[in-house]
Amino acid sequence: MLKNYILTAWKVFLRRKFFTFINLFGISLTLSVIMVVSTIVENYLYPSGPEQTSGNYRVVERLTLSTEGHSNTYGGRLGYKFIKDNIFRLNSPELVSINTGSFSISLFHKDKKHEKQFRRTDANYWSILKFNFISGRNYTQEEVENGLFVAVVSSDVEQSLFENESAIGQFITVNSQRFQVIGVVENVSAVERNAAADVWVPFTTTPSTEYKQQNMGSWEAILYHSDSSMLSEIHKEYVNLLKNDLILEHSDGMTLAYSGAFSKLENVARGGFGDEYSYDSNVEVLIALMTVSIVAFMLLPSINMINLNVSRILERSSEIGVRKAFGASASQLVLQFIVESILITLAGGVFGVVLSFFLLDIVEQSGLIPYAEFSFNLRIFLWGLLMVLLFGLISGVYPAMKMSRLNPVAALKGGA
Repeated sequence: MLKNYILTAWKVFLRRKFFTFINLFGISLTLSVIMVVSTIVENYLYPSGPEQTSGNYRVVERLTLSTEGHSNTYGGRLGYKFIKDNIFRLNSPELVSINTGSFSISLFHKDKKHEKQFRRTDANYWSILKFNFISGRNYTQEEVENGLFVAVVSSDVEQSLFENESAIGQFITVNSQRFQVIGVVENVSAVERNAAADVWVPFTTTPSTEYKQQNMGSWEAILYHSDSSMLSEIHKEYVNLLKNDLILEHSDGMTLAYSGAFSKLENVARGGFGDEYSYDSNVEVLIALMTVSIVAFMLLPSINMINLNVSRILERSSEIGVRKAFGASASQLVLQFIVESILITLAGGVFGVVLSFFLLDIVEQSGLIPYAEFSFNLRIFLWGLLMVLLFGLISGVYPAMKMSRLNPVAALKGGA
């Protein structure tokens, strides 16, 4: 029976090539966009680079300081003094690392100027994040404490500055400061926001010590624990400290602080939908919005496909009448039309997967996301397969049920 349904579907597709093309185009375009976005999100949430340990740490990226009654409020990234006075007092993290975030700098070598991303970090940064060293090593706690002018650079920096030579032992100049390269790591995708940069140096090489007196600045803190179940406790301890044991010196009258230790997804939610006077990330809002967006994105082409399928099946009313006259049940007709819908959706899904590879390659080559390398894995494949089946069911069930209820006599006459 199933074999007959498949053969019938194939003949129907060839009979009306324009309808078939429209269906395939809509399905493949919709699925390719969904899979490209899913792949990028997948690489963000489950990175394969230095942030592969993200399941064992939380990041404090944002801070809001306010007066009683919120008459005066400052919001943004953390200052070094706030981190030192508060976050360093936490007991639950096994490791605490701080860095300045990534920012653009002008790097000079042999009188040539290069625009690169730059980040100042502590030594714990290299223990938490798992960089792949091509050569050399990272700087140590002792080197950080002594403020040595050493640097770790990316493979791209080594190639663009030193061409065929090794960067180890060479010197680079950043904002009039001269650093000796001691390590070279693989390029880090910009998707991995807490790790991405081209040059990493000890934060103690900062030219001015003014940052040590600032509660607001450009810093972020990474709170690590080898037991991922402890991460919620880290957040709770941090929030409790902010509420009950906060230290705010030189804060211009600010007495309240709002922040949190969040996962990668939670930090995105906090930045986009979070209440600045809250300790929560509002990740539920982000998840709900993503779900509604996906459903809406699939629903629109599904409605279009439903209309196309109804029009296509109406042309086959005589065929439906003959089958009913010879005893075909409504469930058999429904199954036949659903099989046809799923088959054309699967075909569109195949084209969608091919198109996804093409689009992802364009994104990689364009440099839109620096150093990004996207690859399909089992999770993405299963997600795409689920979308294909759901797409086929949504666009096939209603037309199938509608046509299966046709009166045989009316159907033979070509009516509904």
